[in-house]
Amino acid sequence: MPSCRSPCARCDTRAVTDPDCAQMHGPQADRWMEHWLPAMRAAAAGTPVLELGCDTGGDTAWLLAQGFEVIGTDIAEDALRRCSVAAPRAALLLHDLRQPMPFADASFGVVVASLCLHYFDWHTTVAAVAEIRRCLRPGGLLLCRVNSTNDVDHGAMQGTEVEPHYFRQDAHYADFKRFFDAADLDRLFTPAAWTEVNREERQVLRYAKPKMAWEQVLRRT
Repeated sequence: MPSCRSPCARCDTRAVTDPDCAQMHGPQADRWMEHWLPAMRAAAAGTPVLELGCDTGGDTAWLLAQGFEVIGTDIAEDALRRCSVAAPRAALLLHDLRQPMPFADASFGVVVASLCLHYFDWHTTVAAVAEIRRCLRPGGLLLCRVNSTNDVDHGAMQGTEVEPHYFRQDAHYADFKRFFDAADLDRLFTPAAWTEVNREERQVLRYAKPKMAWEQVLRRT
């Protein structure tokens, strides 16, 4: 099977041509945010929704259909090209989550980060979350999903562990993957910085195999 690993831990050009990657990263949405639409509309209040790791545009198109203005970012140029087809009204930006974001403080009322924050070492993950908080205005919402340590069908706790719950893997789309338990989330989203609105470990049905992920809604303090 061809590899689509990217040194930046997101799919590269092969995501477009490799059917295995396309199956995983096709332009689809599983409506995981639907329950939170009223809260999202109230929090956005005149600001765009910032979608990190927008990939090929499934969630982006869904957000646009709900009436939001959307700024989407991804590290892969080909993913952004596909996103521009799925969500032509979105503003798209090539961006590496390991770097500071090119937005002023408190620019957004809502940030969405679905399945894009679990590819980094702990220091980098903490820094990325701090950047998200910087870009959110006080009271703004972060909706995010990350790998669970129970995500056995997608490599949970497999490979060479280089940090607690962080593994080097021979995966088709990333060289490193992190898996979170509840204690990890407590450490990452501290009460001093975030108010937890909701946290659930849920099965995601958008890939060939079911995926276990933590789904969180947090409010910036």
